Amino acid sequence: MNARVSQLLLPVLVLGVISPAQTTSTKPQISASTQTEAAGGVAAPWDAQKLLSELNARNQELTPLLNELHPQTWVDQKGAPSTYLSQWYTAKQKLQESAASVQRLSTQTENIYLCLDAYFRMEAIETVERSLEEGARAFGTREEADKLQQLIARNYNAREQFRQYLLELTANREQMFQIADREAQRCRGMISREASPGSQKKAAAK
Repeated sequence: MNARVSQLLLPVLVLGVISPAQTTSTKPQISASTQTEAAGGVAAPWDAQKLLSELNARNQELTPLLNELHPQTWVDQKGAPSTYLSQWYTAKQKLQESAASVQRLSTQTENIYLCLDAYFRMEAIETVERSLEEGARAFGTREEADKLQQLIARNYNAREQFRQYLLELTANREQMFQIADREAQRCRGMISREASPGSQKKAAAK
């Protein structure tokens, strides 16, 4: 990651060290085509925020469903594994953590680290949901299990939309690194030509 950040910053650093005399004759410019290429096709911040808001709202629909489940009764009266009880508590905790993660991301929708954090937290919630659905079907009621199943299906579709956004964002960042690398190579070439003895003689002759 440090190497890539260095590549991204290199064109800026290179431009910063060119002397005024050098920039008078030839000043490296980023082409219009390069700027267009860097624009990418990632969803606008407000679209991403809307998607995140919907995802968070759907995740929070799990709270009332969790309150309808009674895993302690499953364990005490029906011989269910105590794992379901711990998963029930885990689900409640993960919902709070996911809401906080989405809140942080909503102000920095193009932060890949925060995107990954939010996505994996949502994925972890789904894993617990599926286990609790199995528990409800075996030791609870069919109605509870069906509600969980429907919620999982809705949340999965919404999470896949977020996954697509994350893939597009990552691809866009990769493209930006490649563009920055090309610009760095171009700047190096221009500076090398200006610093060569032949170029200096031509400049003196003028």
